[in-house]
Amino acid sequence: MDYRFCQLLAVAPKHIGRSRWNTYELPQRISTGVPAQLLENRPDIKVADYALEAAFYNTQEARAAFYPKVSLQGILGWTNNAGSTVINHGGMLLSAALSLMQPIFAQGKLKANLKISKLSQEDIAQQYVQTVINAGNQVNEALADCQAAQEKDVYYKRQIEVLQDAYDGTHELMDNGKASYLEVLSAQEGLLGAQISEATNLYNGSRALIALYIALGGGTK
Repeated sequence: MDYRFCQLLAVAPKHIGRSRWNTYELPQRISTGVPAQLLENRPDIKVADYALEAAFYNTQEARAAFYPKVSLQGILGWTNNAGSTVINHGGMLLSAALSLMQPIFAQGKLKANLKISKLSQEDIAQQYVQTVINAGNQVNEALADCQAAQEKDVYYKRQIEVLQDAYDGTHELMDNGKASYLEVLSAQEGLLGAQISEATNLYNGSRALIALYIALGGGTK
């Protein structure tokens, strides 16, 4: 069993110390809840956040396409036989004018691209909200299971104390000839049932803690 645990933990084979089951206690600090900021550790939240950020920049890029892109780099003109450079001002103005006119001629395409980008951003924003809601629901369910296990744990511990006293008293009565062995077995059966219920609740509480850890994206940073 230790070897399997070491494989799971990706460590060298060694003995893993474990406490007795009846000494295990459910943690109490989660009863006050967990901060919502821990949801940022979840991989699905991170992916949704990056997708929303990319959609925002795509929309800004589509909006920026409406502005003309005029570049004045380089030399517009020709070189004469003497090797001197002559600037063709008319060609420069024509090139600039064409650059300014391009967004006007492509208005329909640019508007369509901007509309598509906005719709895509809105859709991704809705998906982001839904992802956060789903993550919150998973955390709330796991947290509710943890709190329920804590409440039951208090009840089962008290029940075991009472049934243990009843069993000890019945056994003492049998030793003094004032109770039958059947009564002792009945008291022992009730005690065993309560112990099994406590063990089951501790198991369910441990599973709820693991589910909470996973729902929070692997715990805190």
